This record gives sequence, C-alpha cells and structure tokens, in this order.
Amino acid sequence: MTTSPTAPALDPAPYAIVAGYGLPGRATVEWLQRHKIEFCVVDQNPQTVSRCAKHDLPIIEGNIKEEQTLRRAGIERATLLALAVPDEMAVREATSIARRLNPTVYIIARMNFTSGGMHAVRLGANEAVVAEQAVAIEFARLLESKFGP
Repeated sequence: MTTSPTAPALDPAPYAIVAGYGLPGRATVEWLQRHKIEFCVVDQNPQTVSRCAKHDLPIIEGNIKEEQTLRRAGIERATLLALAVPDEMAVREATSIARRLNPTVYIIARMNFTSGGMHAVRLGANEAVVAEQAVAIEFARLLESKFGP
C-alpha cells in the first residue's frame, strides 16, 4: 500500500484588527495597506465609522472590549490585533478576551505607563507601546540634537 505525503500546513493569510482610528490606528492602517494585509478597523465613534466607510475603509462600529465586537471584526482568524485606543481599561479587557478567543493572535497594546504595559503583557499582549517611554526617548533625542556634542 502506498501513501501520499501529507501536504504541509499553510500559514493563514495575514489578517489584522485595528482598534481605534486616531493617529496610532491610522499609522497602523497605512502600514497594513502598504503591505497589502487585509484588515478591519473597529471604532466607537459613529461619525468616524460613517466617514471612513464612505471611502471604502473596512471599518465597523463597536467597543473593542466586547466579545461580540471582536467576533464581528474577525478575531478568530486574526493574526494581528493592534489595540490603538487610548483607554487602558478597554485595552486590558480586549487583550484578555482576544487571547481567550484566539490564542495565537499577535497583540500590540497601547498603554500610558510602564506599569500598564507590564500588566498588558501579563494579560497576554505580545508587545506594549508605552506613551511615557516614547516621550522619554523623544526628550532624550531632542536634548541630544540641541545640546549634545
């Protein structure tokens, strides 16, 4: 009896969810578009959703910390979840729910403080972008460029 070799498992096509369409969310969307990665934006502001939908941006209205919103956005097939909203509580809750619904999704969490970033990672985020760290780096860069040797 002969058997045919099993085909190797294919990596799923990349798919991203971007929570929040402020400046960090728009920067993420621009990167995804340049790399031709399919995505869905989730935003709570109905005016933002309406305006963006008119320009064919894949966007839904909803609260990212709600399981049904994550499911409507496609969390089960997502390879990336960019939590770019400025609400730390929502980011923490969304991280926990998303990690439960999709154990392999890569989660980037926006946080204000280092302690919040550490907490997000404990909850399941792969990375945390921490505002106070970004500001500290920029202060040091500006000081070096103005007053450094």
